[in-house]
Amino acid sequence: MKCLVINLDRSTDRLAHVTSEFARLGVPFERVPALDANAGCPIHVPSLTSAEVCCFLSHRACWQIIADGADRYGAVFEDDVVFSRNAGPLLSQDNWVLRDADVIKLETFFTKVRVARRSVAIGHGYSLTRLVGEHVGAAGYLVSKTAAQKLLQRTRNPKTFIDHVLFSPNLPTCSLNTTYQLTPALCAQNQFFSNKPALPTLIQDDAPHRKRNLAYKIVGEASRAFAHCRNGSLWGTEKITIALHR
Repeated sequence: MKCLVINLDRSTDRLAHVTSEFARLGVPFERVPALDANAGCPIHVPSLTSAEVCCFLSHRACWQIIADGADRYGAVFEDDVVFSRNAGPLLSQDNWVLRDADVIKLETFFTKVRVARRSVAIGHGYSLTRLVGEHVGAAGYLVSKTAAQKLLQRTRNPKTFIDHVLFSPNLPTCSLNTTYQLTPALCAQNQFFSNKPALPTLIQDDAPHRKRNLAYKIVGEASRAFAHCRNGSLWGTEKITIALHR
């Protein structure tokens, strides 16, 4: 399983940080140069800033590598990620991945999220459970080769944030996938650790209160209902806080 890290050429401090994290685990990674909004945004998306578009396209570049590669799965990380101390075994092999998994969220935002009650132990103190509710953030996730190919087809024209595309059941790009949450989480963003040097984000949202149109809301309601039936209703759901594996 290949580990991909999105990193801007000018973010040498963040590259040093993530290199140290992977070295600590003894796991290799491949750097994927991020598109830089400062150098110009290749497309215009009315609902997103230039930096958000470039972030989206950088994740798509990772999906393309996974879709074109030989491995069944690939893991995508942003360069401010902090790993749990025993993350190495999960990142160096894929025999723990459930075969129906399209996407597995590896990170936590330390907020309550809705998951299915049934979980599957996968070893090393971790388990997998269906992710039913929204759990935004795209600093660490696994995607199958097949799902990467489908995501590329479904996101040719970006319209919203990359983490919503992946982890918001309001959108069909998420609800059509079989999505799992790793519990406890394998990683979190640097911002959650007071003992870590600050790595401020280079992606700023200058329009946090964008209005959703009626069509978006209708699609969102239908997609969320579909995701609930598909991922959670068979086993029941519960709302839990995803901890980080220490």
